[in-house]
Amino acid sequence: MFADLDETIRQVLIKGIPLDLSEVDVSFDAPDREWSGRLSRPTINCFLYDVRENLDMRATDFEQMRNNGKGTTTTKRFPARIDATYQITIWARAPEDEHQLLWRTLVVLFRNPILPEDILQGSLKNQLYPTPTKVIQPNQARANPAELWQSIDNRIRPALTYTVTVPLDPEISFTDGIVFTRRTRIFGEDRQTPAAEGIQISGRVHAGKNKDKAVANATVTLQESGASVATDADGRFAFQVRAGKSHLSVVTPDGKHVSRVIDVPAVEYDLQV
Repeated sequence: MFADLDETIRQVLIKGIPLDLSEVDVSFDAPDREWSGRLSRPTINCFLYDVRENLDMRATDFEQMRNNGKGTTTTKRFPARIDATYQITIWARAPEDEHQLLWRTLVVLFRNPILPEDILQGSLKNQLYPTPTKVIQPNQARANPAELWQSIDNRIRPALTYTVTVPLDPEISFTDGIVFTRRTRIFGEDRQTPAAEGIQISGRVHAGKNKDKAVANATVTLQESGASVATDADGRFAFQVRAGKSHLSVVTPDGKHVSRVIDVPAVEYDLQV
């Protein structure tokens, strides 16, 4: 859910400001001194630093559900409402650039007191409740700003406190394992100075909508770098990329060609042919 919320916020900012991801990054990393020292271009940082239940929205009753054909009645708890609070900051070389981008970000967040249904990502779609937001409201901050910046070892700077309330179904069950994102460093020409942080992405090439039908020996190309890899017996491939938009193309052994624009990071990077 939180990964889907991150991606939803990213899309709100990209479309609302609007952003060119070749010029401005959107990051969800902790903005500590090491992170800020690696920045090479203007960045909007959305740091999730507090998660707690919204007690004002807690449901006190249960939803009744009748089993069709059996005549019996079961009960189900309503979803809990969880407040996810972000600290949003702007990082740029020139203060005027920071302030201009900070103001645009504030306008976009105020414009969306409820996240639009057509922009919700992944598990946030088709929920029982809407997804309300709050930005820079009195008593909204969960921590003393000076203490928060001290804890992440960086200098205090203007920040927007942004809270999104998402549903949590306590009866949901998980069947798939977690695929973790692996981050690495991309070094400059001297092989000593980190030029940027890279993200190791992996995906599968599968035939049609049948994800179980892997396509082996397909050639997958990352167009930004020209790097190509062949899929293994399970149709898997992997690349090291930078955050933002990337272009993947695949050519199957029988000559089919498909391309896809991906946002990094994302939930998955599979290619359907």
